[in-house]
Amino acid sequence: MSISMWEFGDDGQVHAVEPSEVGSAGASSRGLLWVDLQAHDAPDLAAATEGLGLQEAELDFLAGNRSRLSIPSSSYESVAAVLHRVCLTADRQFSFTELRVLSAKNLIITVQTATEDLPQLNVLDAVRTRPAGLTATDAVSGIISAVLREYPAALDELEDSVEEMEGLLFREARLDAALSHKIYQLLQEAHRCEWALRPLEALSTEGGSNAADSAVDAAADSGAENVPSPIWSDLIRRARGMRDRVELLRSHLENAVALHSTLLTIEQNDATRRLADASYAQGEQSKKISGWAAILFAPTLIASIYGMNFRHMPELHWIAGYPLALALMLGLSLVLWLVFKRRQWL
Repeated sequence: MSISMWEFGDDGQVHAVEPSEVGSAGASSRGLLWVDLQAHDAPDLAAATEGLGLQEAELDFLAGNRSRLSIPSSSYESVAAVLHRVCLTADRQFSFTELRVLSAKNLIITVQTATEDLPQLNVLDAVRTRPAGLTATDAVSGIISAVLREYPAALDELEDSVEEMEGLLFREARLDAALSHKIYQLLQEAHRCEWALRPLEALSTEGGSNAADSAVDAAADSGAENVPSPIWSDLIRRARGMRDRVELLRSHLENAVALHSTLLTIEQNDATRRLADASYAQGEQSKKISGWAAILFAPTLIASIYGMNFRHMPELHWIAGYPLALALMLGLSLVLWLVFKRRQWL
């Protein structure tokens, strides 16, 4: 089990804390207590840190058994959010991992899911540039900033892939199974990025709003002028900027899907037309074959009748029997040829 704890004092010093040193109040009176652990250690959190006084619902949230946790609206520094980190794997695929954040006034707990492609986030680096007297709000903003820093590289890779795909589809009008799979794969990745950015933008907007409300209350109590927080404003701008990039890429991909469907329809129509042309040509050939077969059938029928050589066939003794039979065969053939010719079978 690997549960790390740090205490951030008002003097800017950071001290490692053992679970047994956590007081019954849940945090040290000298500053912020930060608890960081991996997802597989979340079920053991309660037993390891009894002094935190976490409720059952909060433990379930940290263990991943629930995705939301109700927070009183009056508590500015209380946050319960599920963030999504992103990275590119060795085969250039997107990989998302969860980062659960639970914060109160003097306590913040982060539960991370580390993989081979995406190592665990260093919480100390996330707040290294923060001033002395670190608060839970400062820690949350540092986490959001650290997570947002991982998205530009993934979005750059997604943009490059979209440009490559557009070159094959829009300029070369290429249509094959591999390209179809690539388009829908990129569209799925764009949707996943948008889905992963939503809680970051929502938490940044909520944090900025809470910070503004807190500043208004502090200004009202002290009579000073209210100054908006530049940290939260920057986080909101970055989160919205990345969301706009994803929405633009998704728009490009949706246009590519529409064009791909159009090209597929055109190709299917061409195949149907070629099949119809082949069927029509085959029908014309069948009509010609049937016409000539009928023309040849008439003299064959007459010849087969007179070729039976029965004893009592009076036509066999006629002097004009042979020329009459030939004339009959020729006449029937000519009549059938004229009929089929008029019907454009020949």
